[in-house]
Amino acid sequence: MGAFRTLLLLTAGAAVGGAVLVAYRVSQETGKPLLEAFADVPAEGRKVLCGLADRARDAFEYGRQMYQQKQEELEEQLNSWTSS
Repeated sequence: MGAFRTLLLLTAGAAVGGAVLVAYRVSQETGKPLLEAFADVPAEGRKVLCGLADRARDAFEYGRQMYQQKQEELEEQLNSWTSS
């Protein structure tokens, strides 16, 4: 039970710390006071998550293209060996 409570406290601390860091960054960029910048934290979080999702989608697509290219190269090499 103690490990669960510790994990829960660490998770809550990380969430609060992340929110403070995002609010601080927004405050620095916009010139708003820190307390006012907390209102922008959900929108900034959404923007960050969307950016991560886009990057993951691009990386997946790149990996899929590289896989297809490698498969074609292997098929060509295999065909050249069997036709010889």
